[in-house]
Amino acid sequence: MPNLEKNKASRIEEISLKDLARINLEARKFKIDLAIIGGYAARAFTQERSWRFTKDIDFITTKSNLTALRGVFELLKYAYEKTDFGVKGSKRIDKESVELHISVDKVIDWSTGLEYALPKDVFSKSTEMEIKPFSEENKKMEVNSKVAPIEDALIMKLMTERTRDHFDAIAMILDSFERLDKWRFWANCTNSRLEQHTKKRLLSFLADIKKGLTRKIWKEFTGREFIREQEVTLKRRINELLEE
Repeated sequence: MPNLEKNKASRIEEISLKDLARINLEARKFKIDLAIIGGYAARAFTQERSWRFTKDIDFITTKSNLTALRGVFELLKYAYEKTDFGVKGSKRIDKESVELHISVDKVIDWSTGLEYALPKDVFSKSTEMEIKPFSEENKKMEVNSKVAPIEDALIMKLMTERTRDHFDAIAMILDSFERLDKWRFWANCTNSRLEQHTKKRLLSFLADIKKGLTRKIWKEFTGREFIREQEVTLKRRINELLEE
């Protein structure tokens, strides 16, 4: 959890989850192609033992849906700003804020400068999933949301240089590997010229396991020990993914 007081963090998460639920309601009402990526997607694909706090909301959509989405921004009182990747907005909550990012056609990672072109089937393969809250105070606030396929969500996490994204990728491999279509994963990497980057990232994960860095990252984000069984499973699954 970030450096927030527990009650403040739970309040911000409550607002974020309510906004996520309302955005999904509006998307269904107006038949907008919209799917969750980012921290909430990682939450959907992982078990409670590997959750980390997140409050910002990240979506993907198509250019044709942007006009309708502007109304959603206004409805929920988010500032609306066009960007190189789509649109973004923020809502102030005391001294903190909830950020809303919607990427169109591609996702850009500013830490690496890499881009991921959204595949044509990304919305047809997105599925309705349950996103549970991190805070105990919000435990009854589960939100059902359409989530991008795990192949796409994982590639986006592997694109970055951010430790929190690497943790999410590790947790997703541990908890949802059986969902992953390896052929589609590598085909989508290749289409965005991310194949070599992705292979290097996965190999760096194997090196981090050997150095003991994965245990430290896991402890940092979950407060729990990374047990031997998880380590063995993670190594096996990364090696299996690298076999293509």
